[in-house]
Amino acid sequence: MNDAGPTKVEIGQMAYLDQKRLAHDGNFEVRRKLAQRDDVRPEILYYLASDPDTEVRRNIARNLKAPRHADLLLAKDEKDEVRTDVAGKIADITVNFADGQQDNIYRLTMDALEVLARDQLVRVREILAETLKECPQAPVDVMERLARDREITVSQPVLENSPVLSEEFLVSVISSDPVHGTLSAIARRVALGEDVADAIVHNGDAEAIAALLGNESTQIREETLDRIVDQASGEPTWHKPLVHRPNLHAEAAMRIAEIVAAPLLDDLGKRGDLDADTISAIKEVVLRRLDSDDFTNMPQQSAHPALDDKHSEESELSPINGTEEREGEATLPANQTPENSEDTKESVVTKRVRQMYLNDELNDHEISSALASGGQEFVIYAVALKSKTPVDVVSRAISMRSAKAIVALCWKADLSMRLATRVQMHLAHIPPSDVLRATASEDFPLSSDEMRWQLEFISGLTTAG
Repeated sequence: MNDAGPTKVEIGQMAYLDQKRLAHDGNFEVRRKLAQRDDVRPEILYYLASDPDTEVRRNIARNLKAPRHADLLLAKDEKDEVRTDVAGKIADITVNFADGQQDNIYRLTMDALEVLARDQLVRVREILAETLKECPQAPVDVMERLARDREITVSQPVLENSPVLSEEFLVSVISSDPVHGTLSAIARRVALGEDVADAIVHNGDAEAIAALLGNESTQIREETLDRIVDQASGEPTWHKPLVHRPNLHAEAAMRIAEIVAAPLLDDLGKRGDLDADTISAIKEVVLRRLDSDDFTNMPQQSAHPALDDKHSEESELSPINGTEEREGEATLPANQTPENSEDTKESVVTKRVRQMYLNDELNDHEISSALASGGQEFVIYAVALKSKTPVDVVSRAISMRSAKAIVALCWKADLSMRLATRVQMHLAHIPPSDVLRATASEDFPLSSDEMRWQLEFISGLTTAG
């Protein structure tokens, strides 16, 4: 009857004995390979978690079949690389726990997680934060600890993303002594509530307020937004997100129109959610600020800080082929608009241009007609209004015969490249061989970045001059 061979139990017992023998083998390579296997008994893996060889313990730390008792032991290991390995595994296991799981394995995993969240090695805490940042099953106490971490690389992903953090907790973080970047991370959270937004604004962190304004999903009370607008004149980084802020009420839009730079004012006037009266009032602000030369003297954030050093680029705006301004050619003097000239407070031409601008009648056809009839004053003033650029800047581009600057101004004024070509030839009198022309697809020949740079540069020259 014994000829039937060994039973399955006997085979298992033999395998277990082999495992014990290999676990005590004096060759560390043997033990390392054993620690990697997924068919080794839990007690053998637990035994190897105390192996004197670091690589054996690292293999156990990465082994998904290792018992949680072994992981808890390895979470306190003296070697940083062992704790780093086990942190990655424990975090992944936590993410994959089933909702509501509360068995012994879960509790031991949470114990290991809590130990790792207090680890002195930043990398260990970073692994937990990055892996668990969007995990709804992550334990609240662990995530709150990571969110308060003094290393922003640990706290930022948790503060910005973790769904287990309450708004009350976030307000308490804001009210504490947070490290730099903490408030900005909170400000970027999806669907941030009004109370948290209020706390960020009350704190006064300019960078965080800019992030808050740029977060379209956040809720900001009207009175809180008004407080931001009150302080926005001295904070250029707030201007763009303010202009594009959803659900901007009319009064706030008008106050923003008084402080932002010309390109943003153009964006503000194109918003589809402002009523006709507000849009008309914004246009009046444009006229008044152009008259007062307000745009030229405003501090603006350069879109290309690296290009602020103008040494080699100045030649791009010099007269073509060194040609001087033609004698007797009439251009508007720098820093002078038609209406503040000595001859008249406001000419008939500029009055007409202003009214056409307010009536949305200042289009390619009207400007082209004026150009054909020699209406230089009309064209310069029209380009200035439509591009939200001071008249002296437009005049300078014309007098310098700068093809690139003229094309950039026409682009900013939302004119066609065909008209920009005519302005170069018939207003600036640039030789045909030097005129910039449309591409094969009738588009502008310069990139958007190049044209923005030209606008910044010619404005800088005018201000300096």
